[in-house]
Amino acid sequence: MNPILVAGLDPAFAHFGIARMWLDLETLNLSLDRFRTISTEKRAGKKKMIRQNSDDLRRARELHDAMHDELAGCVAAFAEIPSGAQHARSSYGFGVAVGVLASCKIPLFEVMPLETKLGSVGRKSAEKPEIIAWAAERFPEAPWLRYEADTFNKKKELVNRAGGLHLDNEHVADAIAIVQAGLNLQEFKQLLAMLKISATAHRASSS
Repeated sequence: MNPILVAGLDPAFAHFGIARMWLDLETLNLSLDRFRTISTEKRAGKKKMIRQNSDDLRRARELHDAMHDELAGCVAAFAEIPSGAQHARSSYGFGVAVGVLASCKIPLFEVMPLETKLGSVGRKSAEKPEIIAWAAERFPEAPWLRYEADTFNKKKELVNRAGGLHLDNEHVADAIAIVQAGLNLQEFKQLLAMLKISATAHRASSS
């Protein structure tokens, strides 16, 4: 039975993580096709004659277009839905991210942050570096970002060692973890059953 393409989405206004993954319908094993973080640069400001709302629209379009490019060929997608903003600007950004997700044309399955942590690291209290390490261990050949040199804090204490996994990997690592967690959703299992029936029927008609 041929594998299908699915996508994991870790949406945010500034950094939107996407992972395209191959899913074996029989074993439910995942293999990585590719991943990317869509970063939208803020251009509006006192020194630039660009209106804030125009700049926001540009950034939203960049997220929309890039997401749809990455979803090409995918059968389903999994996403964490942004929530819980404490500031007006953060809430605005969450709204943009949710709006981009709403434009998704394939089945989209919602994954809770707690489900992402349990489905990957296996602990409710898992932190970002742990999820990055988990994803990198599963897919060591992927182009993970790494620190080029040792980094230190203001107290001259070593914070990150050269060659270590960069924290900027968090968005794509989360996207991978979201897919892993999404496989356990009852709603997706129903779609999976339909896909298996369809694949079996296709094989029968081709023989």
